[in-house]
Amino acid sequence: MLESAKHHPSYYELVAISGEENVRDNAIDLLAYSRDASPFQLDSPGIVVRPGCTEEVSKILKLANDKKIPVVPAGARSSINGAPLPRVPNTIMLDLTRMDYLKKLDEDTMTVTVGAGLRWAELIHLLKEKGFKLGFRGPYGGNAGTVGGSLSGNSIGCGASKWGGACDSVVGLEVVLPTGEIVNTGSGWNPKAKTFARYTTFNDLTGLFLGDHGTLGVKTEATLKVYYTPNGVAFADYGFDSIEDCAKVMHELQRRNLAEELVLLGDRNSIDLLANSYLDFYEHLECILAVIIEEENEEIANKKKDLVDQIAKKDGRSLGTFLSKAHWTDMFNMVQPLFDSGFWYNTCHLRPISTLPQTVKGALKIFKKYDVKSKGMNWIISALGVDRSYCTGWITLFMGDPKNKPLMEKVWGELKQMEFSTGGAVPYWCGPLWEGECLSQVSPNFYGLLKKIKGTLDPNNILHPLVFGL
Repeated sequence: MLESAKHHPSYYELVAISGEENVRDNAIDLLAYSRDASPFQLDSPGIVVRPGCTEEVSKILKLANDKKIPVVPAGARSSINGAPLPRVPNTIMLDLTRMDYLKKLDEDTMTVTVGAGLRWAELIHLLKEKGFKLGFRGPYGGNAGTVGGSLSGNSIGCGASKWGGACDSVVGLEVVLPTGEIVNTGSGWNPKAKTFARYTTFNDLTGLFLGDHGTLGVKTEATLKVYYTPNGVAFADYGFDSIEDCAKVMHELQRRNLAEELVLLGDRNSIDLLANSYLDFYEHLECILAVIIEEENEEIANKKKDLVDQIAKKDGRSLGTFLSKAHWTDMFNMVQPLFDSGFWYNTCHLRPISTLPQTVKGALKIFKKYDVKSKGMNWIISALGVDRSYCTGWITLFMGDPKNKPLMEKVWGELKQMEFSTGGAVPYWCGPLWEGECLSQVSPNFYGLLKKIKGTLDPNNILHPLVFGL
């Protein structure tokens, strides 16, 4: 059953490009590649190819474009939104995880160039050995998540409070267009120049392929910013009587750019699941804010923590360091255990920090309306500071008994509608999870421009067709 079926009409041509060991079309493999970490079931690929270099990707896309065969690029498919799953039958899925190399660490320009299939956890380890760190360090599934997948889906995660999301760390890209041409963006437009600057001379073509969900080009390499490894780290957890007080402090710390990471637990139920020891000595605890600080040395880190203390203790109280230390030390091991509890249904999105209280209260109202706790369902309400003054809102639902699925989907749908209509929120990645809501709200002029760009770069519409309705 694990041998190739050799039924795909382009099987032998793909074998000639990437080798027989890197082309699979048996039923077991195709079934595995039809899923990511979301509850969505779309289509199975017709065949899977694991290219090992940019030139192979180019040849595959030229072949697919000539024969008008749809292509879906994918990383490790650790996404929780269905984004890398085929929407049409008989696709060629490009599994880019074989392109998992660190090509060059340039200490002169403070950049690292990597293959799109490199996993974040491995990249962090390789850089740490050489005395460097990333700003954005990957999504919380970074043991599996790849650089290319995160850039395609606008990932938010480790280090985003100070450095922004995945795409904010990008200097330049190597991209294969749907018709097979290879393009280098940023200062890479000049063959004699290093890729050291993103905004140079021409339009910002790098941004064209960030967050495209694999619809405009296949990212084969990315050049990212790096920094020296800090020697000073400080941790602090603060408790609050209300979500209003907690969000107020989070907003102030974020605006002052004081933390590497700010994580909020937004209600008592979430605290009970993730940090219940704090409930034993804080009777009125309703929210927690975990703060992680990184600086050049311990003295600077502790001085910055003193400043954080002054701000946080105006409306809250110090709890210790358990949650912040556990969060930072275990940054890539937090997501996988949640699947044991039926973690499937999430509603990740971006919003101004000031709108968090109404979102949290809206979610709790929905949970009370359907009395989900008594039915064995559960939730975590959390948020992560991002960039200057906004945040992710993460509300994750746990189904429990599979018999709860109809109710879960009803609650999930109502929760998404509430979030989308509250405080001007927008999803940062899309996939089937958010696509309906996004397409119903998008400006006609914005969407019209997107269609023109897609039609120009992908005239035969072979690259991940139907995503964003294109």
